[in-house]
Amino acid sequence: MGKPARNLTDFNAYLADLMDGQPAGDAPVVAYFDLDRTLIDGYSITALALEKVWSGTLSPKRIIRHAGIFLHWGLGWSDYHELLENTVGALEGISEAEIEELGERAFERRIKPIIFEEGRQLIEAHKRLGHEPVLVTSATRYQALPIARDLGIAQIYCTELEIAQGVITGNATPCYGPGKKKAADVHMGFREADLSDAYFYTDSCEDLPLLEEVGQPVAVNAKASLARLADEQGWPQLAFETLPAAARAA
Repeated sequence: MGKPARNLTDFNAYLADLMDGQPAGDAPVVAYFDLDRTLIDGYSITALALEKVWSGTLSPKRIIRHAGIFLHWGLGWSDYHELLENTVGALEGISEAEIEELGERAFERRIKPIIFEEGRQLIEAHKRLGHEPVLVTSATRYQALPIARDLGIAQIYCTELEIAQGVITGNATPCYGPGKKKAADVHMGFREADLSDAYFYTDSCEDLPLLEEVGQPVAVNAKASLARLADEQGWPQLAFETLPAAARAA
């Protein structure tokens, strides 16, 4: 999860302070949540790819290609847009029904066991205050929707794959960096709300366009660059570590 944050905020203390705050009044309050490494212990795209490999529908050549894509990204040799282009390209020609099924299987087998308990608690706390939790993620809808449903999050903004005649074309509209800020602007317009009242929980400086606009930015499992910035800005820094009991026992 990158280097530990230097000034971690105790999670229980943060939760208590949050609950001591005023419930949402007439003005809606939105709590935005990143997904990968924030609400789950890892990357949902990896789970989807592993499920695709496990299904036996990937050729050996494509398995090697997938492994190379993730290795380059993990080592910092490629950026998100290269990862997206290569990953979505590898899905070209697959039916939407198949990717939906893969997403559901990946969730049940690989993602549900790595959802942080602290994330669940935080989402529920915001709900009790009358806040609206919203998932804003670079993951695709097929990764994000089962997770949002399990967490009780009704609204998601995510990377959308282009579908033509029920088949993935290999094109996508990403929800990443400035794209997350744009999605939040659209959402706030629908709610007649203001980002100055909003929260945003994320692990990465890649989300700075939105982090710097919300009134309550919070670093979660922060990568080193975000941990340093959060220190400088005095933003809360949380560490989510608790996995479901079944996952801890595995």
